[in-house]
Amino acid sequence: MIQNTAIERINLRASAEAKQIIEQAAQLIGTSLSAFMLNQSYEAALKIINQHQAWVLSNADRDALLNALESPPQ
Repeated sequence: MIQNTAIERINLRASAEAKQIIEQAAQLIGTSLSAFMLNQSYEAALKIINQHQAWVLSNADRDALLNALESPPQ
């Protein structure tokens, strides 16, 4: 969860159905619509950024990479 030191504004439009579902979810966890939307989008953004910054290699790929780094072509 992020700290609420809000100074920036984000505006968006949603369908009535999307708004209703998001409001219901926010109410179920006892938070405001704005806090729910900000926290959920923030967490999703962090996850996406982390996935794009990390390499996930199989054991064979890891071994090939390490071998290439240890024995570069002459």
